[in-house]
Amino acid sequence: MSRLRRRLDLADERGVTLVELLVVCATLGIVMAGVVNIFASGARAGADADGRFQAQQNARLGVERLQYEARCASGASLVGGGSGPAAGVVLTLPAICSHASGTITWCVSAGALRRYVGAACTGASQPYVSAVTSAAPFSLPAAVSGSLPQLQVALSANATGRAGDGFSLADTITLRNAPRA
Repeated sequence: MSRLRRRLDLADERGVTLVELLVVCATLGIVMAGVVNIFASGARAGADADGRFQAQQNARLGVERLQYEARCASGASLVGGGSGPAAGVVLTLPAICSHASGTITWCVSAGALRRYVGAACTGASQPYVSAVTSAAPFSLPAAVSGSLPQLQVALSANATGRAGDGFSLADTITLRNAPRA
């Protein structure tokens, strides 16, 4: 009898009911929605991290270029005068500097650290760091007698605009071709 029963079970063509099919589809939909949400969150987090990394990398490159020029400079003055803090610094580069000579100005304007050729923050510029949040990152501390002048930079930026995503770069750069105090 068991053999006959098996044949009848195999020959039975009843399928699943509509209710069973709807329950399976609803369950599958809920599970897939969760999986898609996890993948989307991961993709957003990856893109966000990449954006922060690129902003930090650009800031490092910009500050390295500023360091390179300031170290070669024979003089520095802040835009607007005084000792700081200021939104810009004017560097005087002697002819011995292999990369440039004359006057170069670094300014924070329109939320970006920019490099201008000349003694003002006007005209054509090359942006180096975007999303700068520090309005006045430059200062020239009083030089100690017998030492070379220095430029202090305290640059802050936040590429995403969210609290906790900002970063800061600070450096003190010695002007190696400037006369001693």
